[in-house]
Amino acid sequence: MAYMEIIEGGGRGNIIRLTGETPIGRAIEHGISLSDSEVSRHHALIRTKDNYFVVMDCGSANGTSINGRALYRFVPQPLYEGDVIEICSTKLKFVSEGQDPLALKKAASGAMMTFGELSKPGGAGGLSMVLTSETRFPTVSATMDASRSVLEAGGSGVLGEEDLQGAVQRLQAMVTVSNNLSALTKPEALLEKIMESIFDVFPQADRAFIMLRDSTGKELAPAFGRSRNRAPGGQEDFPISRTIINAVLEKKQSILSSDAQTDGRFSARQSIVNLSIRSLMCAPFICKDELLGIISIDTVSNTRTFNSQDLSMLTSIAGQAAIALKNADLFVAIEKETHVRAQLSRYLSKDVVEGVIDGTIPLQLGAEKKNGTVFFCDIVGFTAIAERLSAVEVVEKLNRYFRITTEIITRNKGTLHKFGGDMIMAFWNVMLPDAYAQVNAIRASVEMQTAIWKFDCRLNNSGQSPLYLGIGCNTGEFAGGNVGGEDRMEYTIIGDNVNLAQRIESLASRWQVFVAESTYEPAALQCCAIKLPPAQVKGKSSGILVYSVRGIQCDPGKMLLTIPVALIDETREAPGSGMLVQFNNSEATLQLFVADEEKITGNGPIVMEFDFPELSKRLRLEGAVRSMTPLRQDEGGISIILENLSGTDALSFLKPGCCIESDKAWEEMKRH
Repeated sequence: MAYMEIIEGGGRGNIIRLTGETPIGRAIEHGISLSDSEVSRHHALIRTKDNYFVVMDCGSANGTSINGRALYRFVPQPLYEGDVIEICSTKLKFVSEGQDPLALKKAASGAMMTFGELSKPGGAGGLSMVLTSETRFPTVSATMDASRSVLEAGGSGVLGEEDLQGAVQRLQAMVTVSNNLSALTKPEALLEKIMESIFDVFPQADRAFIMLRDSTGKELAPAFGRSRNRAPGGQEDFPISRTIINAVLEKKQSILSSDAQTDGRFSARQSIVNLSIRSLMCAPFICKDELLGIISIDTVSNTRTFNSQDLSMLTSIAGQAAIALKNADLFVAIEKETHVRAQLSRYLSKDVVEGVIDGTIPLQLGAEKKNGTVFFCDIVGFTAIAERLSAVEVVEKLNRYFRITTEIITRNKGTLHKFGGDMIMAFWNVMLPDAYAQVNAIRASVEMQTAIWKFDCRLNNSGQSPLYLGIGCNTGEFAGGNVGGEDRMEYTIIGDNVNLAQRIESLASRWQVFVAESTYEPAALQCCAIKLPPAQVKGKSSGILVYSVRGIQCDPGKMLLTIPVALIDETREAPGSGMLVQFNNSEATLQLFVADEEKITGNGPIVMEFDFPELSKRLRLEGAVRSMTPLRQDEGGISIILENLSGTDALSFLKPGCCIESDKAWEEMKRH
């Protein structure tokens, strides 16, 4: 069974066996858990595809690399023997134990051509191929089924001493050839290495020529040729029997023609006879019954002609080369498809792109019933912010904001649907099935509020106005499908439950995540929330139940929070503010982000009051400083871990499944 070995970082030397799906992240329960704080909670995923493994970056904050090359987010990359995955300060080596994709090999930097694009008529490598026609079939000294193994030396099944020595020599040569070809993916370099191997294995060879299928896959075209003693810049004709080529292609067999000068092949062209060819071998490139091309080599030596053992060796080399050629072409095709998917995903949702490519989204107008969770988010008071900025500054600020928020949505398995000014719309369990759609939507919402608090620190440090988000979610039935015309259509969702999600979002103020009862109930045991009084929204004759979610369980014993707090002293003055972002119930510690380090002095107690416009009652919490760590330099602020916590009501609220009822009317807590 394939496994990962940690070769650098925490847990060095540990072996982790791979299953169908192996997540990698910070403090995960099942998978590869990395303690580095720079590692995202769900950083990457290793899973099986057919009979091999792929790795995918799950939209992590700091990225994932293979052999020093960064992965595209959410684009699976095949894993090969010895690949090194780098995640922050940790390096993991992949050991395939046979579960290695046969048709792919490691990526090389730079643009690459397919062999079909490389193949073209005319000279190649200083040789010009000349197809000859014969009045009779050329003299054939030996043939060999191109599917035979390198170790098969005869049909009797019993190897003599000479045969055994020959088999061992061929095996040694094949190991060398295989090692030389296995690490190459660029066509030009691969053809060069094949040619080098031919001249190393066959010292009597004077010329060699490769033909490959053209871009249509129907015709053979010259790809590469070389003469052992050709002068630089010179040009030389390489005669090839059309009859021999056709026999190799039709019968998929290798052919040896000895003493080619007298076998009648070149009677139609005296100039070819003057080349004094004494022996010629031609073998097909076959990979899994697919014929990719041929290789032909000849010698003009009277004393060192080719024999049946040489033909066996050439057949085996051609088999190894065919695998390498197929690997390279498939690798290029995957690189191109990956590039196309990545580019399309910049304009369309990744899930929409995947659905169109794999056919799960039919390219026809119409809709079908869906049941999912719809998410809306916008910036509170954005109109006033935009009025103080130029149009270019508004776009720049929005792009910085979208980069943060969209990554969180996709990482939590959401489908990013559209932008509308400062508005973001997303959904869950629509394009892809998601049994935990409500939980994932709420978790994404809470994470976004925390991420925007840090983003606001950067804005404040640069003298810009902070951004405040209001988020709303609703779950229910609606229609999903393509709308538009035959020439231009887009996938969208339409229905009353979609509209209701936007109405709920319009009620939410800064730092608030409002969700409908249909979204809250399946996630209730993992949330801490405030039940709000029935809300009157447009399009509904009666009030709807809305919950303000302030935290959700992220790992066993840990709550992810979005609770703004006022820091107070013994005089009840508020010298500063911060954001509670995580509660660790098992360790009885709390993580607090504070923007201004000067507001925190010494290691004395910190007293906080929860800033809840939903409640009349103030929840108060006190804790002692265990540690203080600066946030990233471009963010400013500090992360504080508090222990020795006290405050019964506040601590009770931070537990999963806690829900308290609001005692304020909507008019008192209107959007601000």
